Amino acid sequence: MCLMTALRPWAIYSTLTSCGFLMCKVAGAMAPLGEGSDDPVLPDLPRGPLHAARARASFPWKELALFWEGPDMLRFKKNIFSALENDPLFAHPPGSLSLEKYRELTFLRCKRVFEYDFLRVEDLLGSPLRVLALIQCLGMYDWSLATKFFLHTLTFGSAIYSSGSERHFKYLPKIFTMEIFGCFALTEVSHGSNTKAMRTTAHYDPTTEELIIHSPDFEAAKFWVGNLGKTATHAVVFAQLYTPGGQCHGLHPFVVQIRDPKTLLPMPGVMVGDIGRKLGQNGLDNGFAMFHKVRIPRQDLLNRSGDITPEGTYVTHVKDARQHFSESLGSLSSGRVAIAGMSVVNLKLAVSIALRFSATRRQFGPTDEEEVPVLEYPMQQWRLLPYLAAAYALDHFSKSLFLDLVELQQGLLGKDRSARQAELGREIHALASAGKPLASWTAQRGIQECREACGGHGYLAMNRLGDLRDDNDPNCTYEGDNSVLLQQTSNYLLGLLVRRDQGGARIESPLKTVDFLEAYPNLLGHRFEGSSPEDCLDSSVPLAAYEWLVCYLLRESYQKLNQEKQSGSNDFEARNNCQVRVCFKGCFSNDSLLIPAPSCPW
Repeated sequence: MCLMTALRPWAIYSTLTSCGFLMCKVAGAMAPLGEGSDDPVLPDLPRGPLHAARARASFPWKELALFWEGPDMLRFKKNIFSALENDPLFAHPPGSLSLEKYRELTFLRCKRVFEYDFLRVEDLLGSPLRVLALIQCLGMYDWSLATKFFLHTLTFGSAIYSSGSERHFKYLPKIFTMEIFGCFALTEVSHGSNTKAMRTTAHYDPTTEELIIHSPDFEAAKFWVGNLGKTATHAVVFAQLYTPGGQCHGLHPFVVQIRDPKTLLPMPGVMVGDIGRKLGQNGLDNGFAMFHKVRIPRQDLLNRSGDITPEGTYVTHVKDARQHFSESLGSLSSGRVAIAGMSVVNLKLAVSIALRFSATRRQFGPTDEEEVPVLEYPMQQWRLLPYLAAAYALDHFSKSLFLDLVELQQGLLGKDRSARQAELGREIHALASAGKPLASWTAQRGIQECREACGGHGYLAMNRLGDLRDDNDPNCTYEGDNSVLLQQTSNYLLGLLVRRDQGGARIESPLKTVDFLEAYPNLLGHRFEGSSPEDCLDSSVPLAAYEWLVCYLLRESYQKLNQEKQSGSNDFEARNNCQVRVCFKGCFSNDSLLIPAPSCPW
């Protein structure tokens, strides 16, 4: 069977839900339901090589699809897929395109997506899962297109909406009509993860009521910025804000015009260009920019966390410097949560392709005349089914976290300054910092396993597994290197433990993800008492095992941290020495969670 038959987006979605029978069969799930539905949203699947495997399902795949997505979301996705499939602009051209042609075509396709009006401004907060669904549907078609759309609409648009105020809302209609095209310029040549050390500056001139954006040298050039290479007319630029007298108030976001929207020529003082071909997503134009004393109006400072009066006085409602920095970079959590969802889509695609192929590819058998589909072999199931299960689990997690993020942003827009709101921000930051590595690493390993599980045919370019692997690869790096992000999560957990031991504060959080740590000492004394395999099938057993493991690793890292401090190390050295030894080892890295810790009762 040609693997390209697995690539039609709606077929991919139907396959993933119908493939769920492999898991539900083990769990003894729903009773079978006959086909024959005339529902245009969930039509019967065509008969073909996969029919025999699908007929053995122990549950109705349509009911699973309705349960998982709901009829409205299924209809929304169907409309998107149908529009793309019937529009000649989205037809995949034969052969490979030049870099310039690919990027030109991606921009035209992005413009067409806006013309279809799948997503309206009111959907950003009113129907947030539709936003996520549109990006994921576009990603199933081409991640260059999806990322281009996402960076313009969500990353650029959301940064203005959540970091600005009413005076900036004039930009929002222009985003949806593509009167302007945006990007998010944070990373520089010499700084990525260390955002506090960004070197682009913004000095305020009270005589003209303007801010002067400047790159002191090449190392301060904004770099890797998606959409900046060819098409962005405006950028949210992060720079160190200086008021008259030379006082620096830290990193702040500014709206800066990069190009003339009519000619796409650079604005005076702006040096901008494309960084060239990448390992994947080459339809997306990543670029660089340097600023030579570029003047922008004072009002183009995105002022939700801090502002400047016409006279040059800095004003802010945020008294804590750490909270101010967190609010300034709040858009990063949005990107990380979205990347987790993008990684899940890549895993879905790879698993669907590999399972479809495995259900029809026959090799060996009990007799020379009878060959068995490779999916029937336990080894093939052992290789693929855990990633099928992971696709469902991570899909639920990424959507849930996305809705939690929307709740946080609504609170910010409503000027919620409560202690709960602040704690919710910290919790979502920790979850996003762990969720992105978990999802992107799982997808990357899963795609590779699917490629190998398809044997020699898995190496054909036509099956898309190679493209999925290349396009998913940057998910492990941008919006925060995975290994560095995991330290953000371990720092959050260690901080909870320190607060508990030093002040007696309860360990609890708005989303209740860490509430189990309140029983930290008692959990370490738990012992597993199961006596049969059936005892392990209860979902509470692996959950309890993970809770024990988190507590164990926290205790080990906390003790190591204190030992380092007692030996004379400063905070930086102490954390640096204990992170790699214990904290990072316990945070989803490779197969560490599969290896029992010393004296592990599980």
